[in-house]
Amino acid sequence: MDRVIERDVRFDIGGDRQRISNIDTNLSDVTFKHVLLPVWMAAYKYRGKTYRFVVNGQSGRVQGERPYSAWKIAAAVSLGLVLLAVAAYFGSQT
Repeated sequence: MDRVIERDVRFDIGGDRQRISNIDTNLSDVTFKHVLLPVWMAAYKYRGKTYRFVVNGQSGRVQGERPYSAWKIAAAVSLGLVLLAVAAYFGSQT
């Protein structure tokens, strides 16, 4: 807290340079409060299986489960192998 208070004092004084000889801070009855952040939780059903996910409202990070499409994964792998084969073919021609 001392650094924050010193920064606030410098900000209140303003200017490019300050000469602060002494800051005397007394703290008493320090308490804390719980901070509630927005979090969205949801669940949906897809093909008979339930998928759950959570979205952090402050950072936007999403965590949870999702369905995978087997034919899309197979198509992506096949396309990658075809592109690799074409690159190898043209690479060996030079």
